[in-house]
Amino acid sequence: MKLFNLLLTALLLTVGTSSYSQTKNGAPQINSLMIDGKKSPSIVPLNPGEKYLIKVSITDPEGDQLTAKWELYAKSELFEAVEKKRQPIAIPDMVTGSLENVMLDVPMKPGTYRLVLTVRDKYKNSSNSAIELRVL
Repeated sequence: MKLFNLLLTALLLTVGTSSYSQTKNGAPQINSLMIDGKKSPSIVPLNPGEKYLIKVSITDPEGDQLTAKWELYAKSELFEAVEKKRQPIAIPDMVTGSLENVMLDVPMKPGTYRLVLTVRDKYKNSSNSAIELRVL
């Protein structure tokens, strides 16, 4: 449980990219994650209720087929989840697409959010990247 909490805290409270490899097969690498021409570590200001194109550059050392999981969290939810030692609850249906042609539907409620991308290969190696968003 300690390891879970440590990993959850590191993933959700930092902005950037990390990789995890369980085999000799290398983990995919997220080279960049951009919204509205801005990328981590800057905070991206967005207008409520609008749609924005997400651009992502990903490579895999072996050229493995990759799958993507996108999650959008209110920053207040992340802090609450860490405090209460539980999984955070993502805002559903805010990102459409997978690795290419990905669109973000910006929440209507002003505040700070964290968009998290997890990319996995068929060997369960993964990389994470997050970008902080501010809804005006």
